[in-house]
Amino acid sequence: MNSRISRRSAIAQGFAPFNSSSAKHGINFGYGLADPVMFAELPWPGGFDGGTGVALADLPQYTDAAGLPELRTKLALRYGVRHDQIMLTGGASQALQLLADSWIDPGDVVLTEDPSYLGALRTFSIAGATVVQLGLAAEGVDLNEVEAMLQTNARVKLFYTMPAFHNPTGRQMSRDYVAKLASLLSRSGALLVQDLVYAELPYNGPAHWLAPGNNVINVHSISKVAGPGLRVGWVLAESDIIHRLAHLKRDGGVSPVLSNVVLGLLQSNALDSHITRLREHYRAKRDSVHSLLQCSRICDPEYSVPSGGFSFWVRLLGTDPKRFIEAASREHDVHLINGRNYGPRSGRYLRLCFSYLPISLIEQGLERLSHLHANR
Repeated sequence: MNSRISRRSAIAQGFAPFNSSSAKHGINFGYGLADPVMFAELPWPGGFDGGTGVALADLPQYTDAAGLPELRTKLALRYGVRHDQIMLTGGASQALQLLADSWIDPGDVVLTEDPSYLGALRTFSIAGATVVQLGLAAEGVDLNEVEAMLQTNARVKLFYTMPAFHNPTGRQMSRDYVAKLASLLSRSGALLVQDLVYAELPYNGPAHWLAPGNNVINVHSISKVAGPGLRVGWVLAESDIIHRLAHLKRDGGVSPVLSNVVLGLLQSNALDSHITRLREHYRAKRDSVHSLLQCSRICDPEYSVPSGGFSFWVRLLGTDPKRFIEAASREHDVHLINGRNYGPRSGRYLRLCFSYLPISLIEQGLERLSHLHANR
């Protein structure tokens, strides 16, 4: 077909499409999928269960642009915000897309860390943003660098970050540091977007993040703690921001049926109990993978052990990353994503996701990688 595609579509061709089915083939460390073993641990309510208080006649119907009112009210109580400060979205991904649609014109600047979440990099890039990635240290990016960017470029619209817990590194940023970042951005009229999809899964004690308000926008999702197939996320922000985002919704609202499932989980307290089990489950997997990596020679042993999230971020030793990744896939059916995709300074790094694979396959995969590494 010879018809000319849009600039957005042309940019999108540079990013691989999301293909979770590939995680089922070979040993794939590239996708941070939820562990399906844990799906059966959750007592799933029925989508058409009228016990939630939602009228049965409303469930097969369209709902508000901002989402099922009863679920919004429940979430507002959970987070201590007003009903008009919350909007449901089709997962966190739609939330980021709506934020990009609302604030980004071609040539505007989005700041984030190097490395950063691939999905966010894709979303903001397709919107036409110039994504500037700043080096990530233990605490976060250098605030002096952020200030310099704000002073020299009037087109900085927002800073995107995952303070609890950062993807792909698994680090947690202190609330004091993030508050300083938000204040710095506020003086220039820029937003702070906190992606908090992993925030319910701390492994070393409670997580802390900034409450929404003023220039702070928080994005949450049910994906990591119940199931990504629900495709239910939410944005917490000032009411005028929620109102602006609702005007950009071009659908009939997030599925009331799936929203009712989430509402039922929250009303039964089953979700909170399940989250406690998930923390223990993923912490044990993290600790097992940490032990395996400490015995491996493929990466620098001085990596940061993730305090949350689904992955390790490690520096590959002594071999060309691109050739190593290609050979791992071709010769050993072990699949990795080059760290360069997460940021221009991260080309020697690998993201090793531990959430989806059973430990036995993780061990096999690392053994194959060690064998490949030793023979290159």
